[in-house]
Amino acid sequence: MWALVAALLAGIGWFLFRRWRRKSWPVDPRLSAAYWRNSLFVVGAYLLSILLGAGVTRIMVGFNRSGWADLVMVAFFLAWVAYGAVWLLRFLPTDRPRAPWLTRSRGWIDGAALLLLAGLATGARML
Repeated sequence: MWALVAALLAGIGWFLFRRWRRKSWPVDPRLSAAYWRNSLFVVGAYLLSILLGAGVTRIMVGFNRSGWADLVMVAFFLAWVAYGAVWLLRFLPTDRPRAPWLTRSRGWIDGAALLLLAGLATGARML
């Protein structure tokens, strides 16, 4: 989590530093205040989702101290983060068209992710 926040802050710092060093870069009109506001809102929601997943994982692991259950819950948390990344891609503002697999049919992605999460949570409780 801290590495993700550090990478995000480093990227923003690097962007601002490069922007400050080169005043000759043209300003992209697509990068408006609304674009940045919406981007920060979506990334903030994703980070809160990761925090929620960490809480769910901690609660589930706290009930069962089996070594295998801990490994299953690590897989649960990784699946949670990956599923959150899919939603991040869906809602993050962009100037490019979205990938067809992401926009055309979302039912199978959501169904597979939710079944995987439910299966891993159930498996951890049964171990």
